[in-house]
Amino acid sequence: MNFELTFEQLQGKLKKVLDPSRFRFILILYPNTNMIDEIKSYISNTYPESLVTNLDLQNKSYQDISTELYKNNEGFVYINDFEELLDNPELYNGFNQRRDKIASHNINLICFISLYQKEELFTKSLNVIPDLWEFKDTVLELQKDEKTNQLIDINVTDSMSYSSIGGTNTKDKKVKLENLLKELDEVNNDELRLNILKQVAMIYDDLGESKLSLEYYLKELELKEKLNASEDQLAVSYNNIALAYKDLGYIDEALKYQFKTLHIRENSLTKNDIDLALSYSNLSIIYEGNNDLEKALNYQIKSLEIREKNLEENHPDLANSYGILAMIYQGMGKLEQAIQYQKKDLKILEKVLGNKHPSLARSYSNISAIYHDIGELEKALVYQLKALHIREEILGEVHPDVANSYNNISLLYRDKKECTKAKEFLYKGINILKQLNFNHPHLITCTDNLKQIESQIKKQKNAGYKKKGKYCKDM
Repeated sequence: MNFELTFEQLQGKLKKVLDPSRFRFILILYPNTNMIDEIKSYISNTYPESLVTNLDLQNKSYQDISTELYKNNEGFVYINDFEELLDNPELYNGFNQRRDKIASHNINLICFISLYQKEELFTKSLNVIPDLWEFKDTVLELQKDEKTNQLIDINVTDSMSYSSIGGTNTKDKKVKLENLLKELDEVNNDELRLNILKQVAMIYDDLGESKLSLEYYLKELELKEKLNASEDQLAVSYNNIALAYKDLGYIDEALKYQFKTLHIRENSLTKNDIDLALSYSNLSIIYEGNNDLEKALNYQIKSLEIREKNLEENHPDLANSYGILAMIYQGMGKLEQAIQYQKKDLKILEKVLGNKHPSLARSYSNISAIYHDIGELEKALVYQLKALHIREEILGEVHPDVANSYNNISLLYRDKKECTKAKEFLYKGINILKQLNFNHPHLITCTDNLKQIESQIKKQKNAGYKKKGKYCKDM
């Protein structure tokens, strides 16, 4: 196989992953440097109208390169010296903290990494740019024959993790968590300690361990305050702490920290900044969780207005706003609006995330809940089973989201009067929550649901022949 033939294959792979009309973070692992020029030349010839920015990071701060980075919209931004980014705190802190602002531009951020430094630089990236690293879309790995120097293989890996910290499933995340906790005991550098604390908090969040996630986010904030971190850096911590408190049901604390974030961002950002949209959206989530639906709706509409001005039509943040609006309208009993927005959310996520992602599972679960309220139980069951399949594969069998799916499926079978299946699925959910030692509202809810199902079964057993199937069709 000669180089020209295999380079044509590479062009075919590139064509599938490149899209200058929306943000993409692409890593290209190359075996020799001449391939970088070949790839850039192909991109320029294929997208002649697109702006190209070559970022020179040598001895630069993020402020030095930000103007050049932000002026590109609907084009390609190349970073050849990726290692320089990872070695310079003035660069990697900027890229990490301004991740959402970078992602609001319609650019393909393409980083070239030597194939022989893959393991070293990937590990380093997880440590120093964990926020930006979450947004990577594709890793394209070029391999060559050492004897002939010819390109012999092209591996393409699409990112599909809920956060890329620790891997794509619960088992890998637990292994990563164990290693991070060991590093935390040994590390002397405060900047590295900050990054490790955040990674630990994020993994605990992915694992559904909200109390431990909050504990480490608070430790991260304490260290930031000790180091006199900027208000922008503090705002990120306040936001994460707010969401952790919300997950634990402490709404007053959640609002306190989220308003701290909002105060900083409203005073430092323009009114259409994408980070401000994030604060409005998170306030909406907290109010929705407290059933304060009018406030939730107002803040989510403010967020959506900014996102629609700044983001392409298939951006995941737009899907996020649509999904939250769907939940709000569902809570208001406006099911027609709810289903419209949930379909918008689902359409984007199916397009950009592939078929195995926890966010897609959440969307399936949410549209199932709306169909349940409408009374279309069969449709609702199909979507809830889809959610369960993804969650079991990605999150593992012992995770609160899996327990939630079992509970939702149980309620559908209950309303279909299939009491045996309803009880079977509910017990599965309860057993998971007990394994997790969850003293949690979900466990109380599941226990209450079990009492309702057992009451239906008892009524059916006591009913006469003429009332067969009135409470349970399967008895």
